[in-house]
Amino acid sequence: MPVVRYRNAAEFEVADNEGQESYFVFGVRKSGSSILNSIVGALAGMNGIQFIDVAGTLFKSGLRVSDWQDDSGLCELLRPGNVYGGFRNFPTGLAGAPRFRQSRKILMVRDPRDALVSEYFSNAYSHSIPQGGNGRSAMLAERDAALSSDLQSYVLRMAPSLRRALREYLPLMDDPTVRIVRYEDRIMEKKRLIADICAFFSWSVSDENVGHILGWADIVPDAERPTAFVRRVRPGDYVEKLAPATVKELELFFQRELSCFGYPATG
Repeated sequence: MPVVRYRNAAEFEVADNEGQESYFVFGVRKSGSSILNSIVGALAGMNGIQFIDVAGTLFKSGLRVSDWQDDSGLCELLRPGNVYGGFRNFPTGLAGAPRFRQSRKILMVRDPRDALVSEYFSNAYSHSIPQGGNGRSAMLAERDAALSSDLQSYVLRMAPSLRRALREYLPLMDDPTVRIVRYEDRIMEKKRLIADICAFFSWSVSDENVGHILGWADIVPDAERPTAFVRRVRPGDYVEKLAPATVKELELFFQRELSCFGYPATG
């Protein structure tokens, strides 16, 4: 299997199977992206497709999103027979590539009010830290910022970067090669999520393998676990965590994004 190096910082094993399609998986940060990528990766393997965690590999190599997001050099990775995933931010450097434009893509989004609450707990307690590079110092700074801040102030401070991330994906809203999945519609219905992925990508999976995936993917804690990677899962967490004034400010700030992705304001 060919090995492609990126900036002498990361290596990727990529399939190059003429006649096969390529696929892409996107999940805005703190919007179920980890479980989505894990499920897609398992299904890809069952269908003879190579899964490449692009953003995750770059993160572990110590690169920040700003180091690669706009770089068309990522197009060197694009070969037939692969699923490209791990993206929380839209890889604008790939947008002009014919293979990217023609490939089927899944995007998972989440109510930004919940996503910001989740981000606070993740950055404060459970997010992994790279071993080195610019990414490590950036993540350590984010952890310090979360631990030294109260939740209300933190979500308002992080709102602009989340809004930018959401707006990067708005041009995909009317793209026929894109299937948009809302976290709230499928996170408690993972069997349906598996069915949706297979239907959209024209993949197959046996009932036995569906059961196997659900065995590790369908985890919903009975009680909140503030320091765990899987903390709560259930939608609507912001209602309990955020003050009404904070919610109102976020709803005004995310007015366009809430409307585009179908999330009603509280009032």
